[in-house]
Amino acid sequence: MSLLMVSSALAQVRPWQQISDPAAAQLAAHFAAPPPEYSAQFDWGFSDRLTREDVGRVLERSKSANVQAAFVEPKRGNSPYLSRGYFEAVKVVVEEARKRNMRLWFDDDGGYPSGFAGGKFTLERPDLRMMALTSQRIPVTSGQPYSYQLAREIICVLAVNRDTGASQVLDSSSGAVNWTVPAGNWEIVLPHSVFRSGPTRSANNSNGAKTGEHSLMDYLNPEANRLFDQWTFEAYKQAIGDELGKTVLGFRGDEPAFGFNPWSPVLLAEFQKRKGYDLRPYLAAVASIRIGVGTGRGRVAPMKPNFDEGHRAFADYCDVWSDLFGENFFGTEGKWCAENHVEMQMHIEHEEILPQLAIADGDFFKCMRGIQVPGIDAIWHQIWHDVVADFPKLASSAAHLNGHPRAMCEAFAAYNPAPDLKEAGWILNHLMVNGINRIEYMGMGGRGTGPMRGFYGDPGFPAVAAYVNRVCYLLGEGRPTAQVGVYIPSSSYWFGDTAVDASFLAIVHQLLQHQRDLDYVDEYALSKSLKLQGKELVNLSGQAYRAVLIPPVDAISKAALDHLRAFAKAGGTVIFFGSAPKLVMDRNFLTATGPADISWATLEPAPEITPQVLAALPTPDVATDPATSSLKYNHRRLKDADLYFFFNEGEQPLSLKTTVVNSGTALEAQRWDAASGKIEPWPGATFANGKTALPLEMQPWGTRIVVISSSPAPALSGRILK
Repeated sequence: MSLLMVSSALAQVRPWQQISDPAAAQLAAHFAAPPPEYSAQFDWGFSDRLTREDVGRVLERSKSANVQAAFVEPKRGNSPYLSRGYFEAVKVVVEEARKRNMRLWFDDDGGYPSGFAGGKFTLERPDLRMMALTSQRIPVTSGQPYSYQLAREIICVLAVNRDTGASQVLDSSSGAVNWTVPAGNWEIVLPHSVFRSGPTRSANNSNGAKTGEHSLMDYLNPEANRLFDQWTFEAYKQAIGDELGKTVLGFRGDEPAFGFNPWSPVLLAEFQKRKGYDLRPYLAAVASIRIGVGTGRGRVAPMKPNFDEGHRAFADYCDVWSDLFGENFFGTEGKWCAENHVEMQMHIEHEEILPQLAIADGDFFKCMRGIQVPGIDAIWHQIWHDVVADFPKLASSAAHLNGHPRAMCEAFAAYNPAPDLKEAGWILNHLMVNGINRIEYMGMGGRGTGPMRGFYGDPGFPAVAAYVNRVCYLLGEGRPTAQVGVYIPSSSYWFGDTAVDASFLAIVHQLLQHQRDLDYVDEYALSKSLKLQGKELVNLSGQAYRAVLIPPVDAISKAALDHLRAFAKAGGTVIFFGSAPKLVMDRNFLTATGPADISWATLEPAPEITPQVLAALPTPDVATDPATSSLKYNHRRLKDADLYFFFNEGEQPLSLKTTVVNSGTALEAQRWDAASGKIEPWPGATFANGKTALPLEMQPWGTRIVVISSSPAPALSGRILK
């Protein structure tokens, strides 16, 4: 490689985008004032109605509050979103941010949900608008001829025997159907597509409201996704120029989703290729099935799983469309960002209600596989003292599995009850201890140049913002260390199983209450991306799982089971709860067999973390005396140190004798004070047998950071640094 090529490669190294192995001293040098790339960001409703002076004032106010980055969300302005006038205003924002050494993220669309290109699909390519699958049923009489001229949106014509449920695809190759109804009880079903979209809050809507004026695009269609990137990302690239990847760190997407059974012209051929059978005979059943139905905020109607032929085909249909959604919309955006040395941040819908997410987005991990900064949002009442809210683990687990250092959260939109600064601090610490290390403050920018609202106007907010920046900086460095993976039962939701969700969430919450940190692991991870090294399953972050727990799921793939069996044979721990998976899927769910043979694993009768289960798990990173369910922690491993972030989420103070694991021979324990940016020795720390004992005193809702420097343990560091 030439010197010029080496220089070019080094110029494109952006450490905030990479899993890292820094020494503690490297982090200490930036701890008090982390670089702006690691700052939280505020949501900024922006338009060209702001003058250059207005832009400067908004940025100055944000920087004075210790928030050095902004998510720029287009609002209705003098010039339409994506017009020449709009991009002239974008250039001003970039110039003013560069002057102040601040960083920007731009919305991937002109509002939300992502994927309508400011109305261009509706106005310029209506053929690429979002579609839904529906059907029409027509009664017919035995012995009578039936003739039908097909409209363009008709997918096929099905003759369905109402007594047996059997269906057959009638020949429509000529564009028409001519069929004489045989003896029996029959009906004609016409599965067809219809253009349908959820409402969009578009900066180009005629009244600025959230309406159906601008349709979302066909997320499943590669042609629509290429056009979306051309209209949006390429236009930004031309306007931003050399500041892309410098002042502008990337883009942020918001809540792309369906909310109904989707369709696309590409789906039939993709289904045949991926599943090996023709979907058409099952479309009558598929069009009639509805899953993840909500009964109110945060609740889902109880349902029992159904494994009949129609529901199995429906699960295959969900598997395929969620693949296409992840590959085409999310994957295309992530690929564009990677090729242009920036990052894509994204959150979707219903992260806190997984059965509803299953119908809106299919599978969280499929969506986030190609996204550099996977995310969630925390709005309304989703994270509060009276709810179990472990769902931030979705975003951090996706980042860990796929080798990304950061996970984000859009926080505080429409919170009810509205938090004061102290309550906001509790929510922020809850997010960070669960692995979120980039915060987006919703509403901080107000509307236009309006005043800061809520707790952002509290005189103590700048200190909280500085604290958050320091914690997030540390928690994005080094490597994650959770040794336990819990299988997320995404495919079970497609069978309508709501009970498995309760079991999955109970297992996760009980583990965290026992200071057993974990990641959610998905089907793709267990079947493909996790690599068996010795008796560990290692993800793309270099993190090793030594135990995998499987809730009482309805289905799992043969590939995942084979991988788990090899893991168990090598010495890893695999625990199934409740029962063996009912279906084992090879290529498709339609021909899946079961129940699974799990004689090689441990089976626990109930989805409960008993003392027996705890004893079977790897040695914990954290142990306390006395035991407590209030202490949560986030452990990162550095090149020459272990970093622990502790959070007392409870209402009572804690006084604990705490023992933590070191990655090498411990030399020194330091307290890193994120409120002040100061570093000092941890009084009373002692070291023995690869562990550090710490006296841990914590006020209600308090936090502590300890960094334990050590000489490396050769066997461990050899794996971690690979």
